Amino acid sequence: MDPRIPEEPGSPSLLRPRRIGEILGDALKLYARHWQNLIVIVAVIVIPLSIAQVLIGELWIRGGLTQEKLRNGVEVSTGTVVGGVLAGLVLAFVSILMWTILTGAITRAAAGTFLRRDLDIGESYRYGLARFWSIVLVGVLCALAIAVGFLLLIIPGFIVLTFLACAIPVLVIEDRRGVEALRRSWDLVRGHGWHVFGTIIVAALLTGLVSSVLTAPFGDNYAARSIVAAIASAITMPYMALVGVFIYLDLRVRKERYSAADLERDLASRPG
Repeated sequence: MDPRIPEEPGSPSLLRPRRIGEILGDALKLYARHWQNLIVIVAVIVIPLSIAQVLIGELWIRGGLTQEKLRNGVEVSTGTVVGGVLAGLVLAFVSILMWTILTGAITRAAAGTFLRRDLDIGESYRYGLARFWSIVLVGVLCALAIAVGFLLLIIPGFIVLTFLACAIPVLVIEDRRGVEALRRSWDLVRGHGWHVFGTIIVAALLTGLVSSVLTAPFGDNYAARSIVAAIASAITMPYMALVGVFIYLDLRVRKERYSAADLERDLASRPG
């Protein structure tokens, strides 16, 4: 899309200041426009990881029932437990790596929807891979800062969560890394904290409700709930990514008169 062509007044792609309800509603409109590729970007990683988690869990349980030894009069499962723990650790490590790549890929794809671009799944993942360690660093710094906030008291934790909400979009769109991404996010949110906090909370409640509705029918069936939870993540994560990019762009429009031409330039200067 040529950014010089003006958007129609009601377009969800139009960069303008938005209220909370407008951010949530316009994010849903963009989601509806690009939902196939957005879901595929997430599902490619989330579904296989969830299936692997279920298989490891099932094998661990079954092995524990059949490979038992008597030790001091107590029945224990030895090799199976050790193998299950090791397999679980490997899966957790791989999951962290994949989710890191996914975070960059889905945020990049979400930013591109504001320029009416057809989402390229391969390009999105190439970007996630190219920025892998930068995303890891920003994610770890955000997690540590939020954790410290919650350890001090609940309220500081929510404050830190709010002010670092734009850290990943800052990294993806502006290529600011490490502490600089956190500082930039904090500066953008300053003065609009309640607006950002309200948007995050309402969006989280909506996506949580969707996940609960999808998984509730499966009760205590671990395998089924895990698979359905993965499907729910594939459905809800793109929406949350869009909301995050909306928050970021909304703040830049309010503070810096950011335009579609600026976004086009930023994304073009930072290819995957």
